[in-house]
Amino acid sequence: MQYEPLASETAMLASAGDLQRLDYFLLRAFETEEIWTLKQGNQWFSREVILPGHDPVIAMPLWPYRKMALDAALDVWDDCRPEATSLEYFMEELVPSFIVSGIQLDVMPREDRPGCLITAEKLNSILEGIMDAGEYRLDG
Repeated sequence: MQYEPLASETAMLASAGDLQRLDYFLLRAFETEEIWTLKQGNQWFSREVILPGHDPVIAMPLWPYRKMALDAALDVWDDCRPEATSLEYFMEELVPSFIVSGIQLDVMPREDRPGCLITAEKLNSILEGIMDAGEYRLDG
């Protein structure tokens, strides 16, 4: 099992589009059975994200590896620290609270730009579809 991105993956991700980033995240999160995000003190970190032509949303950044979350914390959000959660806890405890509070998920943001913005409902649907089917597909 791989616990940090390969150099070739890091190079590919630098120019990857939203769906490629989401696909990579899902593949690696299921492989490691964990999701990395950031905490500020005792609170999960989320931030306002503004996309051109859209209303601002509150989004929580997610990565499949500690190194990616740590790099983001050091480069952009230096008042945060990386924090892992199991995939199971993420799906059962965190996602329902994100759905209730309207927090979206920012999958693999790059520097100060958003990654793949996805609603908690949609990501949950994809994750459940993967679990139910025993295989990975984006059309969950």
